[in-house]
Amino acid sequence: MERIQKIGIPRGLMAYRSGMLWKEFFEGLGYKCIFSPESDRRILEKGTGRAIDETCLPFKMYLGHVMELIGKCDTIFVPRTGGYRTTEKMCTRYEALPDLVRNIFRDEQVNILTVSYDWYNRTTEEKVYLELGLSLGKTKKQVKKAYSSAKKHQETRQKNREKAQLKLLESEKTRVLLAGHPYVLHDAYMGGELVRILENLGAVALYTDYVNRENALKRSYEFSRVMPWIINREMTGAAMLMKKKVDGIVIVSAYPCGPDSLVNDMLVRRLKEVPVLNLTLDAQSGTAGLETRMESFIDIIRYQKAGGYGNQN
Repeated sequence: MERIQKIGIPRGLMAYRSGMLWKEFFEGLGYKCIFSPESDRRILEKGTGRAIDETCLPFKMYLGHVMELIGKCDTIFVPRTGGYRTTEKMCTRYEALPDLVRNIFRDEQVNILTVSYDWYNRTTEEKVYLELGLSLGKTKKQVKKAYSSAKKHQETRQKNREKAQLKLLESEKTRVLLAGHPYVLHDAYMGGELVRILENLGAVALYTDYVNRENALKRSYEFSRVMPWIINREMTGAAMLMKKKVDGIVIVSAYPCGPDSLVNDMLVRRLKEVPVLNLTLDAQSGTAGLETRMESFIDIIRYQKAGGYGNQN
């Protein structure tokens, strides 16, 4: 393992939630980390060419990011993510991610660095990172130090995002909450286009994953006590917390997402206090037509704020 010097991180899926934690952890152990470039149509088309038709848009994008790293690093980090508790389950694609990547790129013989965890193992995040560091030949002391530093960095970064978003709530501009999975909202090709459209319309974008996670999780139980997926829990809880603080909510999903197909329609019915737009992105149409729908949505928000429709909200 000591021959590894450069670790590649595909800029997709959970990298938008834990990517900086991974980077700080590996760099704390003395490795160099490189992320694949920001998403664009070219990367999506590359990933689509390696995926089956039924694959969701974010996974197709992820495969494109893996391809971007081949030959540019010694190994690519692809964790198997199952969640730490029974209420933190993930989409099955995450649980099979290393196997999927190995099989799809078997001809390229991609070197994959991975770690596996699941709620039924009754483990903790620290133990998982300890296992990962030890597998790289590092000492227990080195690994614990690297994890502690990386975790502090991640928590500080999240708190700064939460504080910055709270200030945006004071903006006089039209405040629109983007509700969805982080790897959709913050992907340059997917959510990035929505943000550019909102800014061009004189609105400001806020994000469900920039709401305090602990508070969002608690509030999510008012929405559903049995929903198993952690990302959807955080998203719905954040939307419930923010619905009276913003002017509108755009629920963003990427086709075909199983958890979203079960959750989002129900969420729309629970967000009666605020105008809601439900958007689904797919690999074929991409971001085509978004500008017209977003413009109409912003017009509706401003019309209602001006007293239209009897000022029902």
